[in-house]
Amino acid sequence: MHYSEYFLDLLDLDVQHYPVIAVVGGGGKTSLIYRLCQELTSMDKKVVIATTTHMEWEKDRPFARDGDRQQVLDCLKQHKYVVAAGLDKVQNKVTALPEQQLLELKGLCDVMLIEADGAKHKPLKVPEEWEPVIPGFADIVISVIGLDCLGHPIREVTHRTERTSRFLQKNMDAPVTPEDIVKIASSIHGLFKDVEKRIYRVYLNKADVLTDPQEAASIARCLEEKGTKAVWGSIKNETA
Repeated sequence: MHYSEYFLDLLDLDVQHYPVIAVVGGGGKTSLIYRLCQELTSMDKKVVIATTTHMEWEKDRPFARDGDRQQVLDCLKQHKYVVAAGLDKVQNKVTALPEQQLLELKGLCDVMLIEADGAKHKPLKVPEEWEPVIPGFADIVISVIGLDCLGHPIREVTHRTERTSRFLQKNMDAPVTPEDIVKIASSIHGLFKDVEKRIYRVYLNKADVLTDPQEAASIARCLEEKGTKAVWGSIKNETA
């Protein structure tokens, strides 16, 4: 099936000049990575998917265990993409390779997509001191936030709940507001952490769950006013 360049265009990603993308934030990171991969391979790009933390192991995906170079090359030739990582079958996770090895694998593909954060499937988070794990050679950082967190108590919809509560200066039973999302997405203590001079994007996922879609548009406008390019939509509904 041919995929349009919807997310590449929506997020304004210039992979020709900035080919290494790190994805951080809440639930939806893996889905976004595979959506981008679908679009890129439809353009005949060769893609390596990796992680600096861990991500779900999907057995049906082309996989190069421990980033084996020949396996990577074989998968890229046959499938145009590959997941290159360690493997923890007990946890059903793929795990991080050393940064130097990732840098070497970068030379084998056109684009590298890296899951650089964890959220235990929660839609929103404020990172701990050791998070996220953005490799030094990453060009672009995309933060993913699930809008299904809106209106729900912090304790129910956030990863790193206590840290998020302290950051927002709100009780853990307080509902998440649009202002909270703007603050987390734009702060160097939130999801802008360690982005530095890299290109930064925010994807507001699961906008389809909102009663009023203008709420997503309003959050995106507020972030734009702070100099952060933000877009909204639904990965699930846009993925064939």
